[in-house]
Amino acid sequence: MSVLETMKIGADMNTVWQRAAAYVVALDAQQRVLLPQFEKKSHPKSGAWTLPGGGMEWAEEAHETALRELKEETGLYADIGPLLGVQSEWFDERTSDAGQRGLALRLVFGVRNCVGELKSDFRDDDTTVGAAWFTIEDVQQLNRVEVVDFGLSLVFKENAPF
Repeated sequence: MSVLETMKIGADMNTVWQRAAAYVVALDAQQRVLLPQFEKKSHPKSGAWTLPGGGMEWAEEAHETALRELKEETGLYADIGPLLGVQSEWFDERTSDAGQRGLALRLVFGVRNCVGELKSDFRDDDTTVGAAWFTIEDVQQLNRVEVVDFGLSLVFKENAPF
């Protein structure tokens, strides 16, 4: 789809909201990927696994968002790597947790040197209910959101399993 076609769709949809978010692809030494599981009752994809990440806060740089969300959702710290890619997704009333038309713009970064203790207590988190390392084969069996496949395809370009 061309940029002009995409812009026309957005104009026709009378977009109510836009959300900028930053995510990370974190791999360990065994090439396992780190994924948190989210739960939000109003969200159509509640219970799915995702990349660590989330919405940008006021005056925050995208890489700051990515690292903050990594810490909040998984308990881990890391060194930010390069911007791997950008994903956009349009939502209509049925697919949006807000019940309104909107656009999500996701910046996906790589990270290196993950350190810390993987979070196991999620009582203080309003949307994350779990976090774990998965092999690529295991990821393929998970209920996951689109940004997982997008992020992994950027890291494993030649042999992208998704």
